Amino acid sequence: AAHQAGACEYLLKPMELDELGRAVDRALRKRELLMDQRRIEQMIRDEVGQRTAELEREKATLREMSVGVVESLVTAMEAKEPYYRGQSSRVADLAAAIATELGLPAHTVEQVRLAGRLRDVGRIGVREAVLNKAGTLTDKELEHIREHLLIGVEILAPLEHLGPVITFVQDHHERWDGAGYPRGLKGAEISIGGRILAAADAFNALTSLRPHREPMTPERAAVFMEALAGTLLDPEVYQALRRFLAHVSS
Repeated sequence: AAHQAGACEYLLKPMELDELGRAVDRALRKRELLMDQRRIEQMIRDEVGQRTAELEREKATLREMSVGVVESLVTAMEAKEPYYRGQSSRVADLAAAIATELGLPAHTVEQVRLAGRLRDVGRIGVREAVLNKAGTLTDKELEHIREHLLIGVEILAPLEHLGPVITFVQDHHERWDGAGYPRGLKGAEISIGGRILAAADAFNALTSLRPHREPMTPERAAVFMEALAGTLLDPEVYQALRRFLAHVSS
């Protein structure tokens, strides 16, 4: 009991009580400062998150606008070419269907679709007299038309967010056997988007009216293209096209 009384007396000494009070005050202030710091840090995180989201939305809007401008160029170009009006949309939709048939991821399917829309934007740099010529093109005219590919890549190059879409556009005139252009790629060296667009482009060309011939039926075009599998076309992509056409006709 005496020991306990001594302890109480020790705790109740004014000096110790004052020191204890100051220690408690310091602890409380430290806790308040810590809580304030955490609140400030959370506010900063919230603000940064909000600003980041706003910037991403603005970037997405700018990306959509930039692609929209290029698509407007394509539409304007097609308006001047009666035989090519609406071609880009048809190729884009068919290419996306082939990509889906191949089991590609949804985002890749949409990249292929967009590449189909933009693939011939470089034709805006080709002379109308050559584009609309009814007769056989000379070697010089063919070379001039081939320039549309590099012109298109130059137009799209500043739009870095397009990523593989630009490669798909660049590759869509390559051939499975390596005899295509502009880089002479062969087989799997060609991007999957380029291989798909080559098939969609060929099918669309065969089934569309041209100045020098009538369009083929889809069935006849598919049979005709069988001979191109392994030379112009990736055989697997061609088979995916056939499966899609079978689904549509059934």
